[in-house]
Amino acid sequence: MSPGRYSRLVLLLILLLCLLPLLAAWFSYRYWPPAGGYSAGELLPTQPFAAASRADWPGKRWVLAGQFQGRCEQACQQRLFTMRQIHLAQGEAAGRLRRVLLYSAAAPAAAEGFVQLAVASDRLPARADGFYLIDPLGNQVLFYPDVLQPDMIIKEVQLLMKVNNGLG
Repeated sequence: MSPGRYSRLVLLLILLLCLLPLLAAWFSYRYWPPAGGYSAGELLPTQPFAAASRADWPGKRWVLAGQFQGRCEQACQQRLFTMRQIHLAQGEAAGRLRRVLLYSAAAPAAAEGFVQLAVASDRLPARADGFYLIDPLGNQVLFYPDVLQPDMIIKEVQLLMKVNNGLG
């Protein structure tokens, strides 16, 4: 084999070795597409949470905000319990997370450890069948319906708090 032909063959092999990772990435993406992200909660459009504009809102903290209407029946008690469990499961990051209970009529008696805020009925969140996760800037992030298992929510909030360590 002549030296010119050998050097061209070496150059071609180097070029193929450089293209191999790109071709492998394209092939794997085309024929084994990555699974989409999964969130236990419902991702909300980024907009300010109505009650977060109050002066007594726990600012610069992540907030789990639930709504209270009338007497606290079974679903309400379960929601309060779930919010407590999420807060306790955060470990040392629990100081970065507050629990807020919004009400328009009378404050619930069984809401120990919650910041209770009386708000006008027009300032209450749209949905009352779960609770909201609010970022430290006062924007709504996620909505968790009451039907979700607490362990799914705990894992998601832990990951969110870990990833956003500098926020809140």
